[in-house]
This record gives sequence, structure tokens and C-alpha cells, in this order.
Amino acid sequence: MTLDFDAFPLAFGHLNWQLLTARSISASGAVTGFTYGSGTSAGQRPDQHGVSWPTPSYYDAVLGAGGFARVAAWPMKAMMLYAQEKPAGWATAGWNPYQDLAEGATCVDDSARTAIALATDYLLNGRASSLAAAKALLTFTCHLTTVEGKVYNFAWLDAPATYGWDVMQSQNKHYGYRSEFYRRTQYPPLDAGGGHSQWMQFTSDPSHIITDATGAYVRADPFLPHPPYSVAMDDLQATNGADVAAVYSGPLYSSATGASTSSLAGVKKDWTTSSLNLGADDARQLWALALGLQMMQKVKATSPGGALSADDLAFGAFLENHLDRVLTNVLQYDMGTLDNRLAANFLIGLSEYYRIRYVGAGHGTWVPVATTVDGYSAAPSQSSVYAKMDQALNRVTAAQYRTTDWRDGIFIDDPVGGEWQAWGQVQMLALAKSYRLRRDAGQAASALTGLLDTICYSADRFYGMQAYHYADTVNGYSRTRERITGISGWAARFHTNDTQSVYQDSSIVVGLVELAEAYGQSGRTDAAAKKTAYLQSAKIVGTWFIGNNSALVPMYAGKPGPGAFEGSGAFFDEIKADSAGSHRKSDAGGESTAEGLWALVVIKDAITRYGLGSTFTFTV
Repeated sequence: MTLDFDAFPLAFGHLNWQLLTARSISASGAVTGFTYGSGTSAGQRPDQHGVSWPTPSYYDAVLGAGGFARVAAWPMKAMMLYAQEKPAGWATAGWNPYQDLAEGATCVDDSARTAIALATDYLLNGRASSLAAAKALLTFTCHLTTVEGKVYNFAWLDAPATYGWDVMQSQNKHYGYRSEFYRRTQYPPLDAGGGHSQWMQFTSDPSHIITDATGAYVRADPFLPHPPYSVAMDDLQATNGADVAAVYSGPLYSSATGASTSSLAGVKKDWTTSSLNLGADDARQLWALALGLQMMQKVKATSPGGALSADDLAFGAFLENHLDRVLTNVLQYDMGTLDNRLAANFLIGLSEYYRIRYVGAGHGTWVPVATTVDGYSAAPSQSSVYAKMDQALNRVTAAQYRTTDWRDGIFIDDPVGGEWQAWGQVQMLALAKSYRLRRDAGQAASALTGLLDTICYSADRFYGMQAYHYADTVNGYSRTRERITGISGWAARFHTNDTQSVYQDSSIVVGLVELAEAYGQSGRTDAAAKKTAYLQSAKIVGTWFIGNNSALVPMYAGKPGPGAFEGSGAFFDEIKADSAGSHRKSDAGGESTAEGLWALVVIKDAITRYGLGSTFTFTV
């Protein structure tokens, strides 16, 4: 079977539809959406739990007179969380927007990921529309960043205006836990330690879920109100350690119709995905802001006279200010205490920041222009950033597990318990970026031999021969569509009995391209050959998106066809595995769009730049 990347051009229609307006201004000056005001009303952000939010006067101080007027005029877009395939089928009918009623309507995590993909496209291809969309997304992610540099992940939009297709989705209300999505006569049991992990599963404790005449679970209305256009400040603790976890009464039902008939009082949250605590949203915000600054440096370098317009200069200062605040917060934390995947994400963000400030990203380094107004907005020292990069790098390399069996070269935190997930495997990418940064900063290849060998060890063993099979040439590359999707107790799950997703493949594609570039800088005698080999491996993994997978169907709707939504550029969420085999689930949410676009932008650029050839042939 032969697949051709050229048959799947980059398309942005689906992404453009997914970018939800988070703030707009009418011709009369009326604001819809987030307002930059302080408080608990629609569009506002409250100062609480030990954090505060930037005000109009703050932006005037940072950007100079008229600074806030510029900020207030910028478009603000947020990435849609989910897109649910319509009953008539995606190709002709498309998708409905869908929010997570236990978390939020949109999030920094997916919006920053999308900004990263678009910034990458602009930096590689110079696409002006990607620059504009990335700026609008970064305006949103910055809106969820506090003065202290802490990032809240989730936000609510205006449900009736955005999700009017569904009676549940269209309410400005939410659940405390996902289990409340269905009507229940009783809440699920607590964990042995008293926790609520089962409450985060939609269908946990099915014996107490009410069903209709067909046996289907009956949905329950969301019941906790929130203002439209508000930040989900779902903290469990304040900055001073005070307990601020939400306590509420959860509804219970006796039938499939009518209102709730009783409640469980004193339900206290012990789970959150949107708080002031350090997490993946902070890491992706750091990464996205650093790439945003690289974008603005390219805008400057390619503008007439090599100067930014007044508005672009203000936007660069805006990004710089938020980046310095996020860094100030991040530098407080010990990378050695983090999950190795999270540490790897921080290593990428720190590396991209260090590059644009001190090394250069192809168009020079960014010269600071924002005004320091407090202790949070001062640029951290170069040495402190470098030390934090070292800390993150050491955390990631320490997670590499070496053995004599199939697990050799895996990055894993618990080699005794053997728990691992394929999603978010950015370690090779992070380490390769760190290697390239250090080489570009003047370090000798001989001083970095161990680092490069570490990356190659994993790439050539576990990831190349077991998890993704890109290095397995037996029987005409027939195993390249196979995957290890997860491991539990060192028992691997495979494409035949587990779900596959875009997020499991994207970082491997980009990581192998970065490793190829790193090896090309090594000065080793086999540098040219190994660089080409890693580029070809990246292309092989990338063919998962265009049909080299267990379902043998494209996971990217980039190829034009008779349906109105064919060729729209949607990335499908999953390949499901069941007794009937592997089949595509054609929902197409924000995470899939961001991760898939990022991977295709990078591999298509590599194919063109290095003449790799657009086709790949494998045995079915």
C-alpha cells in the first residue's frame, strides 16, 4: 500500500471554525466576552485565593500610555474543546461544538497547543493567517494568566450562544464531578482512601444510574451556575494554604423524568484541572509564549526597515511581560519533583525562551521592551533559566529505563510498577531541543556526547522497535501501523485492544525531526546518514495520519472530496478497537486539531526541505 502526503494538503477550515470568539467589540463599542474587569460578573475575573489579575492600569504601566487601549482592541480566540460528529456524518454535515460540563468550555492547554502549531507554521512557512490566529489565541491564554504568573486552565464562554444545538450544553451551568452527567439514585462509592476518583468517570457505579425504556442512561441537567465568560478558578487551596475547595449539594433522582428528588449534602471537591497549581497548562503557556516571541522577532526581521509597527511592538511587549511572569512562577519549582513528561514540556518551553532571548531563532534575539512594574514582571537572570533547564533535563534523562528486554529505552517514572501512557511522549523532542540549543550556544559536540547518545538509545530501541515500529523494516514495514498504546503493570496494551489518538503520535513525529537536526550538528562521521534515517522515521510515524494505521483510514480530512467537510483539515480523535476490529471515531476536537496540525506542518516541511519524497509504501 502506498500513501502520499501530497494528496493531503494543509487545510485550516476546521481549525478556523473551532476558534471560538472569547472577546469582541461591536461598531458601537459594546464588548461581548471577557472584559478585563475585576469582579464576579460576566466577563470579569475575581482577585481571590491569593492571586490577582492584570487591570487596565497595569497594561498602561507595562506598555506605556495607551497600552491598554491596544490590548482591548486585539482579537481574542479560544480553542474549542470538542467537536462531536453530527448524526448525518461528518463528511456532509460536519460537527457540533461540545464542552466539558465538569471542567470548562475551553482551556489554555488546547489553546496554547494550537498557538504552538500555528506559530510553527508561521515560522516555517510564513503564513500570515497563522500569525494572526496565533496572536488571537495567545491573547486568550494570557487572559488566564495572573499577575503572579500562575495559569488557570479552564474558562466558561456563553453557553446559549455557542452550544444552542443541545439543551444540556446550552446552559451556563456545570457539574462538580463528571458522574453527575447521568441521573443517579446514589453517588459512586468513595475510594479506599476516601477520594473521589470514581466520581470523575461518567459511568462509574452503573447499578445506581437511571435508565430509560431502551436501557440507555438518562442525562441529568448541570446545576452549578457560573457567569458567562468566566475563569474556572477551581482551587482546592489558596496560595497561603487555606482550604478553599468548593462544597455543594449534589442532586439525586428517583425517575427518568422530573426534577431531582433529594440531594447529597456536603460534597467537597478534591479534584481539579483548573487551579493556581503548577501543571501542563503552565508548561504549554511557557512554550507558546516563547514561540510567540519568536514570531514577533520574525515579523520584525522581515518588516520594512527591520522595525515593528507600534501595535506589533506593543504585542511583543505584551508577550514578553506575560512570559517573564510565567517564568518567575515556574522558576520557584523543582523540576526534579515532576512527572518526567511534564518536566519535558517545561524543558521545551525553557529552551525556546532561552533561544529567543540569548541564542537566536533564525531572525536574531528579542531585545526586551516591556516595562518592569513589580517583582513578578522582571526578566529572570540568564543563569537561573539555564539552571532550571539543567534541572528539567536531568529529570527527563533519569527516567530512561535500560534493560535487556522489549522495554529497553522507555522513559518511565515507575519502572517497578510499570505504568506508562503513549500520549505526551515529548522526551525525545525536549532532549533534542536542549542538545541543539547547547550546540548553537557554542558548546562542543564532544561535551554533549552523552546527551545525544541518550536520545538515540530510546529512539533506536523502545520507541523505534516496540512502541511505533518505525525502525522495523521486516516484511516491507508491515508493522509500522502497530502501536503500544499504554502499559499497566508492565503488561502492554496494543492497537488491537486499546484506543489510539492523535496525541500519541504527534510528538514522536516532531521529536524525530528534531533528533535528526540534532544529529546533523553532532560532527560524527555518520551524521548525514543518521540524520536522513531519523527524518525517514519521522515520515513513517507521520503516515499514521494519512492511513498507515490499524484501521487503514486517514485520520486527517485533508484530501478534498464530494462532501462539504472533506478537505476541511479536521483531525479525527480516535481509532477504537473492539471485537469487530479497528474503526475510526470521527469526532474532531481541539486537542486533535492542535497536535495533528503541528505534526503535519513539521513533517511536510521536512519532506520538502530535505527531499524525502512524499510517498511511503508498506505491506498490509
